[in-house]
Amino acid sequence: MRHRFGWVGGLVLLSVTAAGAEEPTPALTDPTPAKGWIISVGGSLQVGPKYDGANGAGPSFMPSISWRRVGEAEGFSAPDDSFDYALYESDRFSFGLAANWRAGRYASSDNRLFGMRDVPWTVEGGAFAEFWPILDRLRTRVEIRQGFHGHHGMVADFSADWVEKIGRFTLSGGPRLALGSASYMRRNFGVTREESLANGFLAPYRPSAGAKSVGVAGALQYTWSEAWATTLFARYDRLIDEAARSPLVQTVGQRDQVTVGVGATYSFTINP
Repeated sequence: MRHRFGWVGGLVLLSVTAAGAEEPTPALTDPTPAKGWIISVGGSLQVGPKYDGANGAGPSFMPSISWRRVGEAEGFSAPDDSFDYALYESDRFSFGLAANWRAGRYASSDNRLFGMRDVPWTVEGGAFAEFWPILDRLRTRVEIRQGFHGHHGMVADFSADWVEKIGRFTLSGGPRLALGSASYMRRNFGVTREESLANGFLAPYRPSAGAKSVGVAGALQYTWSEAWATTLFARYDRLIDEAARSPLVQTVGQRDQVTVGVGATYSFTINP
């Protein structure tokens, strides 16, 4: 099983070969398969919108950790994948649990948000499913998550990535689509009558469930050695429909949302 955390794309395989005092002859070669775990740790530094629909950007850091058995094929992970734990996994299909962290929106970050309720940071939990229509080349993925603490709505993220390996480089990317429930949309893009009166220039707005954004994401990973890999990534989202019509977007924020970042991963083997 693969286990991923955060926005660091790709894993690096570190192979360890047992060596004796003398090289064994073919007849004496140990047929026992390699044992142990490959651990990959790292993190990513990114600059992106302070909250959904914001026109200001800010930095953030996300740690990363993954592990798999020695001999297990190297997997693919896009930088914007949530943390996941595969309950079932085959060459083409996998599904399991998913979790994500979302930054909050605070009135103190912009004077024009005066009178608006804060939207605290949120932990989202749910499930994911992946399918490879073209093995090792085209991956499709869906995540459905429920919010806890900051918002209590549901979100769904759909993505497709074309994966191309050229020497030490791995280039990946593709389209993105994000949906939100009515509870999620009202918490992040709605303006109550009380908030409108307190704010003074934001009109009341009550969005319904629907599409939040469409976009595209891409990543370029370079494998420096068996232990080290670095990744550059970027994502562009365009807020649409109910989200785009929000006064928080039209008056205070903007529809275009851009995130860029860089990540690094170090891999090593634990052999009990």
